[in-house]
Amino acid sequence: MVKKLDTIWDIDPHTKIKHLILKSYWQAWLPIMASHSPRLVYIDGFAGPGVYKGGEEGSPIIVLKSARDHIAKIKTEVVFLFVEKDPPRFNHLKQMIDEIRPTLPLNFKIGLEQGEFDEKVSGLLDKIEKNKKLLAPCFAFIDPFGFSDTPFEVVKRLMANPRCEVFVNFMFEEINRFKSHPNQKIGEHLDRLFGTAGWREALNLNTAEQQRRALHDTYLVQLRQVATYVRSFKMLNKNNGTDYFLFFASNNITGLEKMKEAMWKADPQGEFEFSDYTESLGLMNLFDEPNFELLKGQIIAKFSGLEVPVETVREFVIGETAFLASHFKTQILKPMEDVRELEALRKDAKPRRKGTYADGTWLKFAMF
Repeated sequence: MVKKLDTIWDIDPHTKIKHLILKSYWQAWLPIMASHSPRLVYIDGFAGPGVYKGGEEGSPIIVLKSARDHIAKIKTEVVFLFVEKDPPRFNHLKQMIDEIRPTLPLNFKIGLEQGEFDEKVSGLLDKIEKNKKLLAPCFAFIDPFGFSDTPFEVVKRLMANPRCEVFVNFMFEEINRFKSHPNQKIGEHLDRLFGTAGWREALNLNTAEQQRRALHDTYLVQLRQVATYVRSFKMLNKNNGTDYFLFFASNNITGLEKMKEAMWKADPQGEFEFSDYTESLGLMNLFDEPNFELLKGQIIAKFSGLEVPVETVREFVIGETAFLASHFKTQILKPMEDVRELEALRKDAKPRRKGTYADGTWLKFAMF
């Protein structure tokens, strides 16, 4: 259930996109959380060797350097925990970190652990819970090479800490390949991965697409039981088949907003997917902008005939659609107001200019 890789290997295009999302979100997360807490925690559960064959940096080096070089000049204590099971990869990562350690600020505390992700993180959580404490604000990147070492129970325990967020690589291709294997232990590994045996219902579905959707949605539902907000991003391989999904889970709508912004950087059309196959052909998307008609339809379906503050619409767009907070005022509300599909007004004494929707503006939608 684990990909057999050398100590260092070539980087795939989708890995570069995964790292783009990781770095973009990490850079947004750091200053926001540092302004509220004296300590932050970053966990990389499958840290790897720190570099690829072409010299591209791995996730541990990316997060360390981007934190070090952040324009906000992070003064909060940041604890980095890097876990790697494979001895050669662990030793290589240690060497990479030792090379840049003299350039890192004193408020960066680095922990390197060789071993299993679930054991190391469970041990950390055991100590915290024993002392009746909560984990400091934490961003956990769980990026395995297979699926046997990422039990959902660990994700659940992390998310029991209110200010913890997880970014999980759900290894669909390996899961799909082994889901019907007769080996009982593989089935038990999958039960632990999902935190339920409900994934087995996918085996009774007729088409590969139905099974793919069922496996994705089973994990999605599990995450929604432990997090308020969940969003996924699909990665396709060089054959244009689904390789894995990146799942983000958070209890904070600002966290969701910033992760969606990072994902839109990776896919400017808002489809939340990337394909190595499409990238290799050099194909460009034929559409110049997102499908704002889709967003308009979603807003109408939610608010038809209602009168609500603009803040409620913003929260809906961030929390319940694929779109961003920057996508609905100029692109949706203004054209609707122009054709009298909605009326915008203020209930206080503050003046309002038509076509603007500052906080405190109320929106009265026509009945559709």
